Amino acid sequence: MAASTRLAGPPADRERLAAWALSRIAATAAEDAHVDAVIDIEYAARDAEPDLGGRFGAAAVSGEPANRRRGGTERLRIRGVSPLRLREGDGDEPWAALLDPARLIRGIGTVTEARREGEWVELSLTPHPLFADPADPWLPPGARGLTIRLDPATGFLRSAALHDDQGILATARVDDLNVRDARSETEAARTLARMATTLLEPALLTATVRREADPHHDLSFTPAPSARSWTITCDGRALTVTGDYVPDRTSPAAARLAELLTPARIVSHLARVSATSPGAVTATVRPLRTFPLSAWAPDSTLTCHLTVDPATGVLVRAEATEGRRTVFRHAVTALRSDE
Repeated sequence: MAASTRLAGPPADRERLAAWALSRIAATAAEDAHVDAVIDIEYAARDAEPDLGGRFGAAAVSGEPANRRRGGTERLRIRGVSPLRLREGDGDEPWAALLDPARLIRGIGTVTEARREGEWVELSLTPHPLFADPADPWLPPGARGLTIRLDPATGFLRSAALHDDQGILATARVDDLNVRDARSETEAARTLARMATTLLEPALLTATVRREADPHHDLSFTPAPSARSWTITCDGRALTVTGDYVPDRTSPAAARLAELLTPARIVSHLARVSATSPGAVTATVRPLRTFPLSAWAPDSTLTCHLTVDPATGVLVRAEATEGRRTVFRHAVTALRSDE
């Protein structure tokens, strides 16, 4: 069953809470509010830097290393910060993810628990070993987990706690949050919300995909475990593609087919998003991010045009342009559920 993309408030049904929370976080990628806040970040004292970089490289969590080893608290007073400007700049400051939480989606492996905690929604997340950013300050691939508290009214995070094998490594808390000019129930936000739920939503599909433009022809694909898969006919060839893949063993063309099926991970790479019609958005791309990149949004010179099937969350049409030139364009010409 398709997850609800109603963003106004958490569902009473506990089973739908995790999908709703991801929807709410994804919707912030269409937000251009102005935010004032006081943010406290605390690092646990450690004898050595933690190596949390995972398979694609060693990296410690962000922050000045000597201060983090000694521990301590940093207080930041934020005035008039725009989530849109954070997306367009893609800054790696540890506090940025609290007001730009959509950047976390690409790195989520599982949501191990979702629950109501007073006025907040609390999620326990584990990183995806292949898609988590080695330089992410809150959800690097080598972390044990991340616990976040989400403000349902704004979609921003009120707290975050990063865990490694020794316990809590870093925590952040947002106080005195004041959000102006927020607009959560927009068509662009609902489309991003639907894309995000594919991260958790199982699906077994059959499709025909027409590649109308793509400079890459190799369709080699190495799957990773996923609850979503489809058997597709593409360029006269039958392929079985899962929603996750091994980035350095999968061709860019095949990765685009996987991201049509599970477009949740594209959301984290988008900057300025606007609706073009119900279920369709156009979006600029954040500045170049750490590997692995999105196959549909690999460079900030591109503009993405995405159309979502509301029943399955699949992208039924996707195009990336550079100026007036089409770089990639795929269309799903037939789609059915096999479940």
